[in-house]
Amino acid sequence: MSKLLASLALATCLLTPAAVTFAQDHPPAHVWNDGENDHWHQFLKETHRKDHEWAKATKREQAAYWKWRDQHK
Repeated sequence: MSKLLASLALATCLLTPAAVTFAQDHPPAHVWNDGENDHWHQFLKETHRKDHEWAKATKREQAAYWKWRDQHK
């Protein structure tokens, strides 16, 4: 049992710096709010898409928007 605990402690010590580095390299998740609405319609216009509300967009279209948004901040 003590070997198992020692192995878990060692694994935790070795993986913690990698997890912290990973978290620092990735921006926080995107959050939709009313301020995004104007940008959404600009995205649709620039990418020659039919105008529609965010709630009716597909997951693929939403992902394309966030990628575009990251490039247009």
